[in-house]
Amino acid sequence: MVDKPIPKDIEDPGRIFETTPIGGGESEKGGLAVPTQQFSAFMKPGNPMETAGKSPMISPFGLMQGQPPLAQAPTMETLLAQVNNVQSTMGDINSQLNTPNLKLKASTKYLVKSKLTDANDHLRTANVKLGGQMPEEADISKFTGPLGRFFAYLTDGQNQMNSAKQQLQNLKDQGANLSPGDFLLIQVKLNKAQQLLEFTSVLLSNAVSTIKQMMQVQL
Repeated sequence: MVDKPIPKDIEDPGRIFETTPIGGGESEKGGLAVPTQQFSAFMKPGNPMETAGKSPMISPFGLMQGQPPLAQAPTMETLLAQVNNVQSTMGDINSQLNTPNLKLKASTKYLVKSKLTDANDHLRTANVKLGGQMPEEADISKFTGPLGRFFAYLTDGQNQMNSAKQQLQNLKDQGANLSPGDFLLIQVKLNKAQQLLEFTSVLLSNAVSTIKQMMQVQL
């Protein structure tokens, strides 16, 4: 039988490199590497293969021990603090709207109107849930000028918060309390109103800064 020549595109298999020897702790059985060390040895406490490069394990219950709670339950004091923050932000907006020669773009006016209207809806809901006296809505016709409607919204919101603050103080003096569900709802409504008012304050702050820069350029 004549050996056929090996094609040129196939490497010569005549040279075979030696295989890697079986590692320590292993033996060869049926062509397979079989560990000679018992598996239980790897599970013993303090085994370097088990703890190397790892920090001690701590259970979630261990983490919670000695730690303060993630959230504090709302109280009359926390709700009163929220009402005061809302009133303070509305006071800042009122001062910004009183800036001389303040002119707002149509897009800014739309956003301010939308945010103030939504904020007042949240404040009214919170006041109703508290059982406070519902004040009459501010008459827009009494406020003149292109920004008159915004002052009306702020006045309505301040009236709602004054009523809510009075009701909270009455409940506190009487030692009465609200259900957890009512507490949570009022807290959420005040938070949403605060976020809308802060967004409005940022919009007006940018407009006021633009006017001040223009006045400095003219001077």
